[in-house]
Amino acid sequence: YFNLELIVVDNCSRDGSVVLLEEIFPQVKLIKSNENLGFAAGNNLGIRESKGEYIILRNNDTEAEPDWVEELVKASQSAPDIGMCASKVKYLQERNTLNSTGVTLFPDLTAINRGIGEKDSGQYDSSISVFCPYGAAALYKKAMLDQIGFLDEDYFMFREEDELGWRANLAGWKCVYVPTGVVYHYRSAATKVGSPFKLYYGERNRLFTCFKYLPWAGL
Repeated sequence: YFNLELIVVDNCSRDGSVVLLEEIFPQVKLIKSNENLGFAAGNNLGIRESKGEYIILRNNDTEAEPDWVEELVKASQSAPDIGMCASKVKYLQERNTLNSTGVTLFPDLTAINRGIGEKDSGQYDSSISVFCPYGAAALYKKAMLDQIGFLDEDYFMFREEDELGWRANLAGWKCVYVPTGVVYHYRSAATKVGSPFKLYYGERNRLFTCFKYLPWAGL
């Protein structure tokens, strides 16, 4: 899929990423931040600079199948109220193990990656509606973002895609899971699974979302 505008936001890295990008990928639009803005504000920088009809977010620790973008765009065009598309995300370390097939809500409103940790045996090969996409590899219609706003920068990182999903669903937009749009994700390459940093922001932001969208009785 070649009708692409490629934007890389460098969140004040110190590992030589900027030099590498400038030397090897001069065709990429590179945005350099002077500080680590986190996932939400960093992605918002790129979204504001984009000119496309669709916005696709992808983490720097991912690898995509060649037809990934095409499959997401095609799915997003199947109905006017589809504002989000969720990828089939597998682990880069263990390519037949699922990381996400879209985000779903549990009865206590905890947002969970559907199928996480399961072996991929085709049990999630049907396209269905889900609550929202996993932020590591997600498509959003720009028209939807212009209506409901971008990622909430107060979240810094983790669960900001869940909060955006709430706003989108409440505004009447739907999310479709695209099993043919496959991405491999080296989960928590930077933040590490179970790290105090990840646990703090994950739980803090889950509570943020509960306070924003639940009535007191629900809380």
